[in-house]
Amino acid sequence: MNARRALLTVFSVLAAAGAGCTQAPKLEPLKLADGRTIPAETLERGRDVYTYYCVSCHGERGDGQGPSAVGMRPPPRSFRQGLYKFGGVAAGELPTDEALKRTVRRGLHGTPMQPWGVPEPDLEAVVQYLKTFSPRWQQEAPGQPLEVSADPWKGREAEAVARGKAVYHVAGKGHAGCSGCHISYVSRSELEALTEQVTGRKVDLSKADPYTQLARDSDYAVAVDAKGEVAQTAKVLPPDFLIHRPRTVWPLGTKVDGAEYTPERQREDLYRVIAGGVGGAAMPTWKGAIPEENLWALVHYVQTLVAQRDTPEGRALKELLLRPAK
Repeated sequence: MNARRALLTVFSVLAAAGAGCTQAPKLEPLKLADGRTIPAETLERGRDVYTYYCVSCHGERGDGQGPSAVGMRPPPRSFRQGLYKFGGVAAGELPTDEALKRTVRRGLHGTPMQPWGVPEPDLEAVVQYLKTFSPRWQQEAPGQPLEVSADPWKGREAEAVARGKAVYHVAGKGHAGCSGCHISYVSRSELEALTEQVTGRKVDLSKADPYTQLARDSDYAVAVDAKGEVAQTAKVLPPDFLIHRPRTVWPLGTKVDGAEYTPERQREDLYRVIAGGVGGAAMPTWKGAIPEENLWALVHYVQTLVAQRDTPEGRALKELLLRPAK
């Protein structure tokens, strides 16, 4: 047993003793619906890693009710639900192991979930241990990983942004209409013009408020009962890209996974979220629902919004949009 493994084991024993437990229950091999069987030794190691890194927020029972979870927003994930937001698969399906590992390694931007430098063998073990909390893993295989296709707009970025603006603001005809849940970033008159340009329909938005987003229902637990089952679910506010940090997107030039975070890497991360959607929330899967070139155009446009967050340009745009309609 190496020193790190010994430390994890000691910490796990001390945590169990502090919780009033004499000995953690013996784990049995876990048979997954994808045909794999996770050995008990791997699960035992994963439990030690979980106790060391995760239990203070996610709780001993994996219900998101750890001692540090009080007041956290968003609340820590309850692994008992088997629901994940950023799974690298279509929204609502079980995530890939790689997506779970990416979240642990990188953390979630703008949330209490920090990046953890967990060595690969421990990372593999804790990802498998998380699956012991929900029976869903024994009943359902993970979804098919969504491929990040080649960007068809390379060298035509300005054209992509123009197309993406229409994809974002107009629903139907191969367009996503994201502003229906998020907010609009164009004037009412431009929104009317974009709608007519794409759909051929004239609309009157003079009395509409496209600049205030509303909290949406989600399936995520914010409170659980004595058995650890969901007692109350959270409302989720769709991000305003001029204010909120997208969870899986980092500022350009920072180090992510030990490498510089480039515009290309940022677009790939935006693509993963937009293509796959957000499991357990209102954000649907867009890959296959709109043309691939429109999906990538949307990525380019959203990237321009992300770049304006906390900038004079972004604040000026926000102020302009919030002026009372004449």
